[in-house]
Amino acid sequence: MNEGSKKLLGFWDLMGISLGQIIGTGVVILTGISIGMTGYGAPWAFVLALLIVAIPTISIAALGSAIPNTGGNYTYVRDLLGPRTSFFYLSLLIAGQVILASFAIGFSEYAAELFPDINLTLVAAAIMVLCYLANLMGIKTAARFQSIMVLVLVISLIIYIISGFGHIDDYAPYTDPKQIMPNGFGGFFAAAFLLRLSLIGSEFVSEFGGEMENPGKLIPLVMGISLLVVIILYIGLAIVASGVLPLEEIQGANLGATAEVVFSPAVYVAFIGGGVMISLVTSLNAIFAWCTRGLYMATEDGWLPSGLAIKNKYGTPYIYLTLFFVVGITPILTGLSLEYVSILGNAVGAIFGLFPVVALYNLSNRNPEAYKNAPFRLPVWATKLFPIIAVVIYGYGIYSSWDFIGDLGWSLLIGYAAVILGYIYYRAPKVKACQKN
Repeated sequence: MNEGSKKLLGFWDLMGISLGQIIGTGVVILTGISIGMTGYGAPWAFVLALLIVAIPTISIAALGSAIPNTGGNYTYVRDLLGPRTSFFYLSLLIAGQVILASFAIGFSEYAAELFPDINLTLVAAAIMVLCYLANLMGIKTAARFQSIMVLVLVISLIIYIISGFGHIDDYAPYTDPKQIMPNGFGGFFAAAFLLRLSLIGSEFVSEFGGEMENPGKLIPLVMGISLLVVIILYIGLAIVASGVLPLEEIQGANLGATAEVVFSPAVYVAFIGGGVMISLVTSLNAIFAWCTRGLYMATEDGWLPSGLAIKNKYGTPYIYLTLFFVVGITPILTGLSLEYVSILGNAVGAIFGLFPVVALYNLSNRNPEAYKNAPFRLPVWATKLFPIIAVVIYGYGIYSSWDFIGDLGWSLLIGYAAVILGYIYYRAPKVKACQKN
C-alpha cells in the first residue's frame, strides 16, 4: 500500500481526524465523573491527565517521524519487535475496537434526551452504519466529512465555554488546595488517570504515514497541536461544568446539566445535537478512517490471504473495514451497556497500546539511520526510559479495570489471545516464504 500511494492527506485533514478521535466519549461522559472524584480540581486533573498521556504520545510521534508508513503502529512493532509480535498486536487492536460501540451508544443516549421515544439500539446501529458508509467511499471523503463535523463541534464547545463563564460568580475554589483535592492526592490522581481516556487518539494519525506529504514533520506537529487545542477546551469545559451549579448537582452528570442553565432551550438543543452528539460521531468516524491500515500491511507481509485486502473503486479495503464494523456493532446488538463497553475497550486498548510504545526502546539500535535523520528525535536515554514509564502507567490502568470486566470478559480475551497465538504458529512459515519472495 505504501508504494504508489497518492499523497492525499494534508495538515487540515489530519487535524480533523486527530481532533475528532480525541474529542468524544471523554468530554461528554467523564467530566461529570471526575468532578465527583475531585470537585473543583477537575480542570487541574485534565492538566495531569495530559502529562500522563504525554509520554506514550511523544513515543509514537518519535516513531512516526523516524519511520513513517501506512499502518504506522503495526509497522513500528513489526520492524522493531518482530513480525509475530506485530500480528499479535494487530489482533488485540481488532478486539479493542469494541470501543466503537461506546460512541454509537453514547450518541443514541444523548439523542434520547431530545427525542425520548426513539429506539436506542436502532439509533446506535444507524450512526454506526453512517460512519461505515462514509469510509467505504474513501479516506478523502471520510476526512472531509470529519473536518466539517469537527469544525461544528469545536465551535459548539467554545460557545458553551464562553456562555458558561458568564454564569460563574466565584473562581477562588480553583486555587484552593483543599477544594482541588478534597479526597487527597490519591483521589486527584485517580480522576486524572480516568480523564486520560479523554485525551488519547492523536497517536493514530501515524496510521496514515504513507498517505501524507512530509510525514516526518506532519505527524508530531498534528499530534502536538491537536493535544494543545483539546486541553485548552477541556480545561474551559471543566471550569464551566463545575462552576455554574453546586457540585452536588453536577457530580456524575453530563454536560447537559449546565447547558440547560447557560443556554436558552433552542440553543441547548443545538448544543446537544451540534456539540455533544457530533463529538461522538467524530470519534467513531476517526477510528473507521485508520483502522484498516495495519491489516492491509499485514496482508502484504503474508499474515492474511491477499484476497481479503481487495479494494473497492474508492481505494478502500472494504472487507477489512466491514470486519471492524462487525466488531463495533456486535455490542450494540447484544445489548451491552455503555459503561461496560467503554471500560472493556479501554482495558484492551491499554494492552495493545503498549506494543508500539515499547518498540521505541529498540529504535536507535535497530534502525540508527532512521533515528538519526528523524525531524523529531528524542535523546537515546528518553527512548529507553519512556517505554518503561508507559508500562507502569498502562499496567496500573489494566489492573484498575480487572474486577469490573470480570472473569467472563477476561476469560474470553485470554481465549481469543490463545487462538491468535495458534494462528501465528500456523501462519509463520507462509510469512517467511512471502518475505523471501
